[in-house]
Parts: sequence; structure tokens; C-alpha cells
Amino acid sequence: MKKEEFNMNPSLVEEIPSSIIWEILLKLPTKACLNCKLVCKNWYHIIISPEFADLRSSHCPYFTILLYGKVYKKRKNFMLLDLDKSAKIDEMGNLTVNANALIRFKSKFETAHDKLYVVNSCNGVICLKSWEQWSPYIICNLLTGQQMIVEQFRKPSCSVEVYGLGCCPVSHQFKVLRILKTKESYKHVAEIQTLGTNEWRTLGDAPHFQLRRSGAFLHGSLHRYSYRDNCIWSFHFGSEQFFDVPIPDTMKRELYTEVSVFNSNLCFSSLSNNCHQCEIWLMKEYCVKDSWVKQFTFQIESFAYRMPLLEMSCGKILVSYSNNVHLGVCDTESGKCKRVQIPGVSFDKVIACDAKFSKF
Repeated sequence: MKKEEFNMNPSLVEEIPSSIIWEILLKLPTKACLNCKLVCKNWYHIIISPEFADLRSSHCPYFTILLYGKVYKKRKNFMLLDLDKSAKIDEMGNLTVNANALIRFKSKFETAHDKLYVVNSCNGVICLKSWEQWSPYIICNLLTGQQMIVEQFRKPSCSVEVYGLGCCPVSHQFKVLRILKTKESYKHVAEIQTLGTNEWRTLGDAPHFQLRRSGAFLHGSLHRYSYRDNCIWSFHFGSEQFFDVPIPDTMKRELYTEVSVFNSNLCFSSLSNNCHQCEIWLMKEYCVKDSWVKQFTFQIESFAYRMPLLEMSCGKILVSYSNNVHLGVCDTESGKCKRVQIPGVSFDKVIACDAKFSKF
């Protein structure tokens, strides 16, 4: 059927079997899905449904990263970039990007962007915050245009140590977790707020985490490494309880360790060998200690550990490094890495971010 004929008969869209529509939409890049939302009401409701969001995570061949930074008139650029395993990187380190794979956003945050950073991402929703300790959390989905402010109420006897966004896997409610340290007893106490309630609930004592501004959300839990306990602590947003995830016996206590998700597996990157190498470990079976595998070892300079993002078909791994400031590509055989740039695109932060169109 010619394209012109199809455009002249929009009613033909309704004659396509629903199963075929789902199969096609699930494999489209993010920008194409945004356009398909405008075709008809049926396609719109499919794309914004939670079921579509869950299925797209496993069926879509694209991996999405969030790029942000390079302040202009106190406004940062926020961009979503779709990549697949066939992405090309030339000898100069330039990543070839199709114009249709990049989406730029004009956000309307009241807080000046030069004071904002991304705390973490969860199911397509991102949590932003300024550097001021008691500033509010900004929860938003760039694809739906939704935004919600979660206010904090200052507690003179406490300081905010750790925080992050998560989602209950049963109710699909988003929640913000924060851990306070009392100045008198130095105890760590967890508090949580379900979006839309405007109420912080106290959960009780909390573990002492290594201070990081990010965390890995997987299987309904937010994961962070604890240097003091030399383990990965997870907080489940359904049961609202802390659990420890065991790490390999050979894993020494490392100050420079970060947790992420890679290929749907819990992953941690740790410096070793006098900080000249970065080891990438994957937990092949969730919460099974013996399933940890040392997957890659990369050469590094100084303390710039690597966070794996995408396994490319050319035998290389796309990574972020230097606290997610830069993109790089690492050769899995030689362990050598080089910086990657995207021509015409400026950014100073990069994180993995699911592209989901369902509203929170």
C-alpha cells in the first residue's frame, strides 16, 4: 500500500489487528513513539499504558541515556538519546547519532538549572535536586511533561545524608526515600513520602551508606554500596524495608565503588590494583551471592572508574566515567578506553534512563 493511499484513509488504521500494532510500537525508537501518540486515541492509550512501558523494556532494541548540562542563561539542556548495539564510533571517538534518535526538551523548572543535578532515575521518571541540603525534590517525566515538587521540612537536629526515588512494583506508586542523621546520637533514620501525599513517614533505623548521589533501581529496590559494611544495601519500595545484598568474598572494602544496572543485572564498578584498573562485576542471578561474575577489567587513569551502559556489537562497551561526566568506549579484550564525543551535542552529565510514557 502506498503511503499516500494510507494517509488518505485514516480509518484503515483501526483495521490493523491490535497484536500487530503492539508488536510494531514496542520496537520503535522513543521519538517515533511520541509521534505515534498523535495518530489516534487507540495508539495513544496503548503507548501511555503501564503494560506498554513494561513490555517495551524487554522488547525495544534501543537503550536510552539522559544527557544534560551546559548551562545557557541558567537553563540546562535535557536530552534523551536512543542507542542500539550497532552504534558506530569512529577512530576520533565520535559517536554517530541519527537526528531522529535525539530528543531535546525545554523544561520549566523554577529552580535555576545551574543549581540542579539528577539524583537518580526510576522507570522513566527522574528525581532532580539542588545542592542545598533541605531543598525540595523535583520529580518529572520528560516524555509526559509531568512535574511534581516534594517539599522537605527542615529538622534542626538532623542532616540529610542519602536520598533517592523508587517505585512500588505492586501498586506502581512512586516514593521518595531519604535518610537523616541525628546530630546528637549520630543515628541514621529512614523517612519516606509517597508522591501526592505531602507527608513524610518515619520507618526507623537505617544503614549507614557510602555518600553517593545516585543509586541503582532494580526489582523494586534502590541499591547503594556501604563502605562501612562492605555490602550493597537495598531498600524495597513495596515492603519499605532494607536488605543487604551479598558481594563476592574476594571483594575487598573499596572506597571507590559504585552500583548500577547493566544488561538487566545488578552491577558494581570498583577500583583495584592501586587504582589503575576498574573491575566490573555482574550478579547474574539476583540476590544469589555465588552468581557474581567479574565481567570486565578496564584500564583507567586516576580515580575515573567506569560505569557500563551499553554492550556494542563491535566487542566494545559504552561507559560513563568521572562521576558520569563523560562518555567513553572500552575494548573488552585490551581493556583500553577512550573518550567518546557526540558531534553537535554538548553535555556534562550522562546517566541511563528508561524511556517510558506512562504517567505517575
